[in-house]
Amino acid sequence: MKKILIIITGLLFLSSCKTLQFSSIPNGTVLQDKIVPLKPEFDFESFGPDYADLYDFPVDIIFGGPTLESTVRNTTDQFKIAEDTKRIYYTEITKNISERVGETKGVAVVRRGMRTKGIKSYVNPVVSILSLGIANLFGYPVAVHRDELELIVDIYDMDDKVVASYAGFGTGEAKEALYSGYQRSDARRLAHAQAFKMAMDEIKDQLYNDRLKINRELE
Repeated sequence: MKKILIIITGLLFLSSCKTLQFSSIPNGTVLQDKIVPLKPEFDFESFGPDYADLYDFPVDIIFGGPTLESTVRNTTDQFKIAEDTKRIYYTEITKNISERVGETKGVAVVRRGMRTKGIKSYVNPVVSILSLGIANLFGYPVAVHRDELELIVDIYDMDDKVVASYAGFGTGEAKEALYSGYQRSDARRLAHAQAFKMAMDEIKDQLYNDRLKINRELE
């Protein structure tokens, strides 16, 4: 009976959350004067799962470590996040930063630097647990997921020589909640996508300022 109630509650939660769509992520700005055509490359290894990604905070802390099920689920979520990030990055390079036509003059490689992720405050999950989820039925957030991310973009010429390197920092937040929020997986994905976009905007400002120099180096 207990398992049935848990399943019903889970289905209710999932069906009452918003669905994450790429339209939920702000569009990137387009450089007025673009850089010569660049090939985007994504460093999957640096965006892979961290040890902390295996945990369901704060549940695992309270009840004693991750289960096999939660580990598999969280690792899968992290690979989804990496795929989301790759898609955003390829769009940024091919549509917003470099020219889309002409001979490829260089390669733009992105990798992750420092990253801090988790929930913004433990107040939300504690209230949710103490109220046995009743507060959440009225729209109280289960958690607010926060992502802080440093990105590094290196520009290589066709001889594999680094001609420029840039770093940017971004933050993102998304609610895990009924009605106005997302389920946990989508909230984590959205927070990371927002942080990635913000960091890329910082990098694009630097690229724009150095565009003439970069174009000379790559021609």
